[in-house]
Amino acid sequence: MTRHHGIRLLDALTDKFGEELVVFLDRAGYFYTRDLWKHVSGERETETVGDSSVSRVRGDDLEVWHFPSKLPERNVVEGCWDQLQEWFKYGLMSDLSTLKDDIPRGLNAIDEPNIWSYLTGKNSS
Repeated sequence: MTRHHGIRLLDALTDKFGEELVVFLDRAGYFYTRDLWKHVSGERETETVGDSSVSRVRGDDLEVWHFPSKLPERNVVEGCWDQLQEWFKYGLMSDLSTLKDDIPRGLNAIDEPNIWSYLTGKNSS
């Protein structure tokens, strides 16, 4: 992926969900780039949330928050992967078609995370 993919993602989210959108991203190079900050056309800030510093870019209609680096426990996606991994932990997949059939059930087993608890470090998992 490149920074252009990150910008296209933000455009698609803005088109789908409209104004006053807040997007949480990790600090992968394609999301944490000057081109993306310029695209949002906003002020770039760093603030402390809990015991971590969080970067944020605020535009008129879009706000992008970047999860702290090297803190996977603060990244909601990592929490979802952990749930999915736990769901598959004791399953035996005899072949690829069995795995493909089980993936949707595993995805449906993931509990929707509370974003704020991940940012503040007060998640219960």
